[in-house]
Amino acid sequence: TMRGMTTAAKPRLSVCVIGQDVAPRIAPLLDQSSAIADEIVFVDGGSLDGTIEVLSRYPKARVVTRAFDGNFAKQKNFALQHARGEWILFLDTDELVGPNFIRLLPDLLASRFTGFNIPRYWLASMDPPQYVYSEKHYPDRQLRLFRNRPELRYDESRPVHEAIPRELRGEVLGLRGGHILHYCFLWEDRAARERKVARYMQANASPINHVYLYEEYPH
Repeated sequence: TMRGMTTAAKPRLSVCVIGQDVAPRIAPLLDQSSAIADEIVFVDGGSLDGTIEVLSRYPKARVVTRAFDGNFAKQKNFALQHARGEWILFLDTDELVGPNFIRLLPDLLASRFTGFNIPRYWLASMDPPQYVYSEKHYPDRQLRLFRNRPELRYDESRPVHEAIPRELRGEVLGLRGGHILHYCFLWEDRAARERKVARYMQANASPINHVYLYEEYPH
């Protein structure tokens, strides 16, 4: 046998996250991602709190920096440039994946598909567990798990509610049994969500921004 030389296996799954000043709430996402992924790529937009220190405690986490200019698509594409995994799982800092998705994950990574549209629960309560059911809030399928291919990049002309153009996606399957858990409504009060909508409207004056104000929808 030969000793003294090792060849690192290509990471199977990269969890990619973009964020800034999220030290108080990022640990659950990092804990879960460390358990299911081979690496975590975190694009920091210029944190001034202890976000970088928290990330330094996680061996699988790599921090790359890009000053946030208001364009979420550019931040996500920057993360993709640094991800080494065969597959990408994109999560926001106010999200986790549910237990059914974790159980499905090995089969998804072994599949022939290019990616998966994952339904998302916008959680409104944890005790008891409840989510918002409306035309805009469920199933709210998101292309978040996809192969790491150079053509799969976000459209940077859409700075918010960013998306990979449909014509580039290849063969994508919509999931039913696995979910993303979205904690926005639990972590942000109405005033904070109104400020978010105002920021997003400045970047892209689209009615979809009001999805954060679920009280305005029949639900």
